[in-house]
Amino acid sequence: MVEYSTTLYVLLLLLAFPLLNLSVVGFRSFFLWFAANQAVMAASKAKTYLEPIEIPPNIVYPSACQAAIKGANKIKSMFAGISWEESENNPDVQIVREPINPKAKGSKPEAVFTRGNGAPLVERDEPDQSASIYICRVIINGQVSPLLTLPWFDLPGLAKPIDFKVSSEAQYENVSGLRM
Repeated sequence: MVEYSTTLYVLLLLLAFPLLNLSVVGFRSFFLWFAANQAVMAASKAKTYLEPIEIPPNIVYPSACQAAIKGANKIKSMFAGISWEESENNPDVQIVREPINPKAKGSKPEAVFTRGNGAPLVERDEPDQSASIYICRVIINGQVSPLLTLPWFDLPGLAKPIDFKVSSEAQYENVSGLRM
């Protein structure tokens, strides 16, 4: 009888709880990515990038940055165990210009806007849809917590929160709004 209780204790402590924690971390890391995905879906439909715009009669449309933050925070509030410190660059909303013909001379993807400085990283020119595709990218640096934290066991993801950097992309729909 003593052997069975010891074996059961070892199996429960060394196998069941770590597997449970790893599976919960896996689910919660998906929820963190899902927050980035919902943020980019909201941001890619925005009329402007940085500043909200008001169209008469008194309809205010949020900017891509505001829509992304709102979408990410909505998912964050729905699922426990995911978190991030909101700052100037977290979640980071970027607009990336991808050339249509990547083999052309001098064509390479370049970040046009990033939320941190709000200014373009390259010279602000008229968006050219005939030569480039504009992609909205949201990057979140977050933490995923396991179901059970163990103070005596110091392993991220198994006994304490683990850091993740997730991103999601979608084509920016209102390219003319990048000038505003």
